[in-house]
Amino acid sequence: EDEKKDKAKARDRLRPKMGKIDIDYQVLHDAFFKHQKKPRLSRFGEVYYEGKEFEAASGDLLHEKRPGVLSADLKRALGMASADGEDPANPAKVPLLPMPPPWLVNMQRYGPPPSYPGLKIPGLNAPI
Repeated sequence: EDEKKDKAKARDRLRPKMGKIDIDYQVLHDAFFKHQKKPRLSRFGEVYYEGKEFEAASGDLLHEKRPGVLSADLKRALGMASADGEDPANPAKVPLLPMPPPWLVNMQRYGPPPSYPGLKIPGLNAPI
């Protein structure tokens, strides 16, 4: 490489020789044939539309979630207390006061999200 003249180095930069890439073909084969999962197919009679494959399926966990409803796991992740003021993840058993979700202050300031005009949010446009 050091013995090449400048003209040869410039030529190699403009038109590189192919086949110098070191690829592990076994890993490439496994990625496409061994570890690949089949997509969920439509049933007979279902109408296909663009983006249907990205929707939540009826058996998915996302299908059960609704906007505005906080699960116990989400409350625990946000550090909120449950309705009775006790938190099972609280080892010191210090009583916690029920607190609103962190985004409620901004919703009170700026209003509800425009995507959900009919959504009733306790503490914002519905009684607590």
